[in-house]
Amino acid sequence: MSMTRWSWALLGIAASMAANAQGIKPAVVSPGPHPVRMQALGARPGMAPIAPQQTMTVWRAGAATCRAEPVPPMRAPNPLPSLSWGTASEAPLRFAFRIDERGRPLGVRQLERRYVASAGDVAPALASALFAPGRPREGCTIDFTAERMQLDQVPVGLAMAYTVFPTAGRPPAALWQRIRPADATCYEPTPALLNRAYPDFTAMDGEQGRPLWSMTGYDIDAGGRPVHVRTVDGSRSALLDAAARRAVEQSRFGKGARHGCLYPYWKIADPMAAPEPPSRDSAAAQSEACKALGEWVRAPRLSYPDNYRRRGIEGWAIVAYDVAPWGALGNVRVIASEPTSDFGDAATAMFAGLSRKPSEAGASGCVERVRYVMSKPGTSRPSEDPATLY
Repeated sequence: MSMTRWSWALLGIAASMAANAQGIKPAVVSPGPHPVRMQALGARPGMAPIAPQQTMTVWRAGAATCRAEPVPPMRAPNPLPSLSWGTASEAPLRFAFRIDERGRPLGVRQLERRYVASAGDVAPALASALFAPGRPREGCTIDFTAERMQLDQVPVGLAMAYTVFPTAGRPPAALWQRIRPADATCYEPTPALLNRAYPDFTAMDGEQGRPLWSMTGYDIDAGGRPVHVRTVDGSRSALLDAAARRAVEQSRFGKGARHGCLYPYWKIADPMAAPEPPSRDSAAAQSEACKALGEWVRAPRLSYPDNYRRRGIEGWAIVAYDVAPWGALGNVRVIASEPTSDFGDAATAMFAGLSRKPSEAGASGCVERVRYVMSKPGTSRPSEDPATLY
């Protein structure tokens, strides 16, 4: 399929799963990969090798300012925790942005850009924050500082949050041990599950840009019925907490009393629509050479950034590129992207390495518009290639 110049490349990603897919069972405890054995620099022969340490990194937001004026958030950015290897401290991250009349952060970009593996949810968390509505504000900045913790020192609530929304691989055994009550008898082996009930997630309002979760604790009586059902932790959604407790009460297990059981339910974030993109009329006209380009040798395949899909954040990017006479694309660059620069990065990565059919002279300054859109609740998961070019 050819791509029309200045077309939207539409990517639909499922924003709503079947009801029974939103309640999850904690993964089977896995010891994880064996740590790489590393010899300390300068170590004498015979010394014990030093194994790398896996730690949890939590990024905490500082005070936001717009042209040196404090702007306290109505909904603070709260990045999800991440796992890392090593104990070295991460340098603080500073982000620039603006605030529109609705109080939404836009134009989010990291200053002094560098890749930080543990910071994948920082920009999405800022994009999902909310400030007081009113007059638009420019020249805003906010700093995030990292706190690293040994896994056996991670607060139980943070450990639970990671097991529900893992951002950097499967939760290791140390986190499962952290969240389980010391005297629990509900594991190793787990009780036989006869029926797992789920809330009706389609009838439950969510939050834009914020996935919700509820960790429910319970015991099991001799007949296999859950008793002493209670909310242990979560995102403090009274609606989800109540629905989760009812679902656990309706579940049934094999006979045999147990105590200290835990089960999480979660609801994906409601879609957060991207701001309106610039109109086609506001952009410079493309050259005749760009308009005359032939078919793609290999059509672009869109990839939705995982950290934004998790939060239901939609976005767009406008990308320019040149085409050599033999069809290779080069000089791929972002003209604009919203609500964060990450959507521009994802779009340029999509075009990297692609080519068009050879032409006499090639072309320069060709432009494509890429749009990332979540599917509406109740729709099916998209096909293997969800991109629609028009």
